[in-house]
Amino acid sequence: MMRTTRFYLAFLAVISVMGGGAQAQFGLESQPEGDRLVRIDATFATKVIVPGSTQLLGVRFQITPKWHIYWRNPGDSGSQTRITLDLPEGFKAGPMVWPRPVIHATEWETTFGYHGETMLFVPVTAPAVIKEPSIQIRVKADWLVCDQICLMGSGSTSIELPVAKAGASVPSLKDEPGSAFAKGLACIPVPYQKVKGTIARLEMADGRMALEVTGPTGGAASIVFVPDLTPGVTSEGGVSTPATISGDRYRILVPLALKPENALGKPLEVAGVVLFGNNRLDPAVSIRMPIKP
Repeated sequence: MMRTTRFYLAFLAVISVMGGGAQAQFGLESQPEGDRLVRIDATFATKVIVPGSTQLLGVRFQITPKWHIYWRNPGDSGSQTRITLDLPEGFKAGPMVWPRPVIHATEWETTFGYHGETMLFVPVTAPAVIKEPSIQIRVKADWLVCDQICLMGSGSTSIELPVAKAGASVPSLKDEPGSAFAKGLACIPVPYQKVKGTIARLEMADGRMALEVTGPTGGAASIVFVPDLTPGVTSEGGVSTPATISGDRYRILVPLALKPENALGKPLEVAGVVLFGNNRLDPAVSIRMPIKP
């Protein structure tokens, strides 16, 4: 969390300790708490649990107008949104699946996150045998929500689902275009390998390794690369890197700094998303490539 955010949080903590009189003195007597500014609910991809299957759990965040929460790489300041699942015995949760972020830029900083509404996803794998007739999944989310100030918030929800027979074929909300679930999935970046004409490769530029991405613009007038958080690998192109557009093609060149000693024991890789426009429903392409020692 960067200096500006820490200042606001410390300021609010002092006001809280000083009590209601101080809140009135500072004009904060009606200041909403962070958990009131964001509402969450949960939706499962199917209306039943099929033993042995893996499906997505969607957690929808409805955010008060003008406020925003953060992507996994918050940018110059902020803190990523977190989801914790309380699952029945034998169930397993996979890594969170994030929709494309929106860039929030001011004259002081650039951050990446969500406003209005967004849905984050968690893969849930059921055990091969479920003895209970139904199961419950409890969801807890924590966030930092910001406008002129930043507030920590949290919320909880749950979902109960009946258990179907193993191997049962059941409909999925992802196949219902009008559902909030399907709309949320539409915001997930597409892997670059699946986008015709898009090429991502590592090359040497000015004596250092760089990521080069080229591809069709799709008619977008503004294209930007936003780096992901990758231990031991950082982008030296700034907090984000704009594309050079020529005709109907774009090119992005991102200089990289490699520090294997900071990789936390993980293989080095470069990752991020290419954003075609800055609206929630605009297309996005995901990049993730290993870096050989």
